[in-house]
Amino acid sequence: MRRYAFAPRRATRALISGAAPAALALALAALLPATAPAEAATFTYGSGVPERSSANQQGVLPILADITRVTDGRVAFTPILGGQLVSIANGFDGIRDGVVDAGFFIGQLTGSQLPYSSLIAEMTGLGGDPYATMGAINEIFFVGCQNCRDEVKMAGIVPILMQSASPLAMMCTKPAQAAADLAGRRVSVVGSPEARWAAALGMTPVRSNITDILPALQLGQSDCTLLGLAWIRSYGLQDTVKSVIEMPQGIIAGAVPIAFNRKSWEKISKEDRAAIVKLMPAAVWNYVTDAYITQDAQVKAALADKVTFSPGDEAMKTRWTGFQDGEVAALKALARDRGLADGDAVVDRMVATFRIWHERLLPKFQGDRAAFEQILTERVFSKYPF
Repeated sequence: MRRYAFAPRRATRALISGAAPAALALALAALLPATAPAEAATFTYGSGVPERSSANQQGVLPILADITRVTDGRVAFTPILGGQLVSIANGFDGIRDGVVDAGFFIGQLTGSQLPYSSLIAEMTGLGGDPYATMGAINEIFFVGCQNCRDEVKMAGIVPILMQSASPLAMMCTKPAQAAADLAGRRVSVVGSPEARWAAALGMTPVRSNITDILPALQLGQSDCTLLGLAWIRSYGLQDTVKSVIEMPQGIIAGAVPIAFNRKSWEKISKEDRAAIVKLMPAAVWNYVTDAYITQDAQVKAALADKVTFSPGDEAMKTRWTGFQDGEVAALKALARDRGLADGDAVVDRMVATFRIWHERLLPKFQGDRAAFEQILTERVFSKYPF
């Protein structure tokens, strides 16, 4: 799958080595650059996320193109999307085992392999602002959690950014505008925080792979789901969802949209690796904006005549506040269940970082791309030795 383009200087070296006349060597050397250009390589990128999804079209693929641009084509990619090579469920294994050179994986599915890192993916209920959440999870992983970095290194994987999305909304196949409308309904959820929130609403949570949500709604196995608006289009729910309660209900965090197999990463020159990492603060902003915020607005506009959108009622907002208050305890209980002796302290540090980004840093960068990139560079991407 990988293709290499070798620099012509290798052939030239063969001509002028050994007994080749010194004069010829000097003449040719004058025409060649002082150092040989690095090998160009095309890496396979695999993901179980549908090719049409905004996460791919407006998120991952532009980043891969930017990587190729800043490395002058020395690092290029063959994207194989939609589960053709690795599925959402086995994305982590596929990257670790070298089935793909780079790919996407979901933190919540790696609890046994990455007990520390996957805690980040359990922090959905703490997310408020998409940009602050994206900043927080990248700082937690790349700077604030040594155990996270150690276990990923042991697995032979090199993430280059963490991903969050836009706020979750409750989407149903029948009318729903308030907490009372949701009681007793079955709801397809991807993660355990969403399941806890559903239970707080009196709903029956049904853990589902995201690709199984559409048939579950169509067949009546579920009445609702909890996703971001952009995912209505990404996962083909346009003709199934009839009502949406837009009240923000957490932000899914902790997926890794681009992670390299370590052996593949180490085939990239140090200079090109540095250029890739330098892209990340801008890539984080673009990912949130283009793949989610902009797409949310477009999806809502496109469905305005087909779907009822409502803000949620006071009862729902009150329950959400109570739910958030209990999430730190739920995270600590999960850490204990995983046998993490320092779990309480780890969770406290993670939560503190979330609060710093939402309470102290958000007012400094809200709506200001340059300020966000500067803060993320200073706090995260200038500190981690990729």
